Amino acid sequence: MPGFLPPSRLSNTVTLDGHEITADEIELLDPNRTVYRYKLAPGSFRHNIPPTATSVIVKQQKGEWEEESEDEERAYNRLKDLQGDVIPTFYGRGRFDGIPAIILSELHGITLDDLARSNDCKVPVELLKAYPERVFDEFSKYRALYRDQKLDNFLLCDEGKVMVVDLEQVEFPAQLRDWQYSINQEGARSLVEDFTYLRRPKRESSPLAFWMSACDENALQDELVEFAPANFRDRIGKPASTAA
Repeated sequence: MPGFLPPSRLSNTVTLDGHEITADEIELLDPNRTVYRYKLAPGSFRHNIPPTATSVIVKQQKGEWEEESEDEERAYNRLKDLQGDVIPTFYGRGRFDGIPAIILSELHGITLDDLARSNDCKVPVELLKAYPERVFDEFSKYRALYRDQKLDNFLLCDEGKVMVVDLEQVEFPAQLRDWQYSINQEGARSLVEDFTYLRRPKRESSPLAFWMSACDENALQDELVEFAPANFRDRIGKPASTAA
């Protein structure tokens, strides 16, 4: 649950590309993550942040996740044409409270996870599927694979479209294998199944079963072999009794 933090606990300035940006109010958006809503002080210096913006999102690097943070910044830069339409606008890299951070535009809307759990959801499933389909189609145009397909990463925004956050797991393969196309192609269907499952938890099928059925088993095994440590590769796909 979001909570406002007293000024004594956190710095009220964030550096953005070496420039200091002052906050009027700081709000922790999730107690399990270091992501903050940074309400801009009236009349403060903004560097490249538009004068119409009243707040930005400051996302601190998680612990030692330097590589993931760099991957996310790289994804925003490579998907620059999608900023403000499919993904947040990336304003730059900086530091907040002594920790590396990226500064993004704030999206105004509700996550699909929260929407699924609400009692007054009136969005037709057909329309709900069309919204994220557009997101995945745009990613595919840039040969980008979006792997972090969770409902709370997709927001139904006030403008009547779905936008996506958290780009740490976006990949840009030099050469796409046939099975990799299904990652984006099946993404919208997978999200709708997750959404429906949350609203009707007694359904027989589960999101995991749906996703596994949509993927080629041999392709998944090939991927496991590719990314597994060398000394475990010969065990993948074998029964437990023969893998020891």
